[in-house]
Order: sequence, then C-alpha cells, then structure tokens
Amino acid sequence: MRALIAALVIASAAGTANAAGAVTGNLGGDIPHSIAPTVPANARQQAQDAVKHDVGDDGLKFRVVKAKEVASLRRGMFGETIEGPLALVCGQYQKPGQADYSWFFVASKHGHVLWISDPASGTPDEAHDSCSAAGLAD
Repeated sequence: MRALIAALVIASAAGTANAAGAVTGNLGGDIPHSIAPTVPANARQQAQDAVKHDVGDDGLKFRVVKAKEVASLRRGMFGETIEGPLALVCGQYQKPGQADYSWFFVASKHGHVLWISDPASGTPDEAHDSCSAAGLAD
C-alpha cells in the first residue's frame, strides 16, 4: 500500500513539473501548459461577445471555438507576465455576407477580458499566431 501511495505522489509531482513548462510562440510570448482541465463555463460566450463588440457586428458566425486555462501568460515577446488562472479562447468568425473566416484570440481573468486579438484590433496574423502558440489552432 505504501508503495502505491509513493508511486502516485511521484507521478503527480512529475505531472506538476510538466504543467509548469512553456510553449513559445511568435507574437503570443510564453504560454504555459493548461493548469486545469476546465475553463469557466461562461468564457467562450464572453469571448464571443467581446469579439462581436470589437468587430462591431452582432451577426457574426463562430466556428472552431476552443478554450483552455493557463497559469500565466505574457502578451508579446517583451510584455510582463500576467499571473492566472487565465482563460484563453480562440476560434474563427465570419461576418454576414463574407465567405472567409477570421481568427480571434481572447484572454480573460476572473471574468474580465484582458485583451482581444483579431484583424479589427491587431495585425492580420496576430490572433492566429497567438492561438497556435497556445495550442488552440489546428
């Protein structure tokens, strides 16, 4: 029984060390692996509402919306690290009457949107690059 408990403690310690590692992206900076398997229930809807407001169109159609929670995040290559937990939401939206989709990236903390990256508010590839760095783009 003691051997089983010791094995579980060692396995959980190894998992904790792995979760503290970082994935480096171009524009997104360092994005640590997820600290929890769950994201706040309203994070996806809050992100979609923020994108609608930022783009200025309530008729947006969303697809491939993914979310994860991270321990910390750094905006840009030289930005300060923001301690979490933080919810990251990525996906694509389409404006009515347009054929193509655009990427968006939303970071929030405790229910407050920290920033939005999409073609309306940043460079054309910023949102996609941030989503890729977070492991949320295919």
